[in-house]
Amino acid sequence: MIEICGKQVRDTFAELLDPTSTALVVIDMQKGAVSKGGAIADSGHDMSMMPRIVDQCARAIRAARENGVPVFHICVENLPDGKSSTAAWLRALYTVGHGRSTDLGRLSAKGDPLTEFTESCAPEGDEVVIRKRRQSAFVGTELALLLRSQGIESVAIVGVSTGGCVEATLRDAGSNDFYAVLLDDAVGAYDETVHDAALTVMRARHDHCSLDEAISVWEGATR
Repeated sequence: MIEICGKQVRDTFAELLDPTSTALVVIDMQKGAVSKGGAIADSGHDMSMMPRIVDQCARAIRAARENGVPVFHICVENLPDGKSSTAAWLRALYTVGHGRSTDLGRLSAKGDPLTEFTESCAPEGDEVVIRKRRQSAFVGTELALLLRSQGIESVAIVGVSTGGCVEATLRDAGSNDFYAVLLDDAVGAYDETVHDAALTVMRARHDHCSLDEAISVWEGATR
């Protein structure tokens, strides 16, 4: 611990990722987000990073379960035909596509099988599932309430996409008074330049470590 303004503040990764008060937050590991056949892949986005990220997220989930770290699964679930999207939000999504003809009416639509979780990262048992309609997993959801209800003070974040939902959720975690750690080799995007730029910003402003480092903390604590 370090002292700031007379308050005891977590400092080391052993403190920040203490499995007794940390949750793993897995962002948007949905079939349409990480594999072919969805609106993202069909619009020509680069999916080359996705197989590795799926493997890393699946590994993070397994390690969390083995070491008593609660897993919170986040997914986008839009109403069909843009019914849950304002004109301003549709413009934001269109801009993110950089002119690609992404079918926004098909993007993570409720009821579409591709909106479901990819098999290796699917929830088990009573793990919490948060369904969102914006980038941040905290906007318009019960995520903060449910984290606090389980005594969670820190979140470790993995998933997609690096400069979008991952960054928005990481930033809002701090704004909602949670310690937040980016597991920076378990996040990915559809554009390597954007991915690298987002990592540069997040590493400059937030706590971050590798998945191996996080697992080492969890395993060390349980031993």
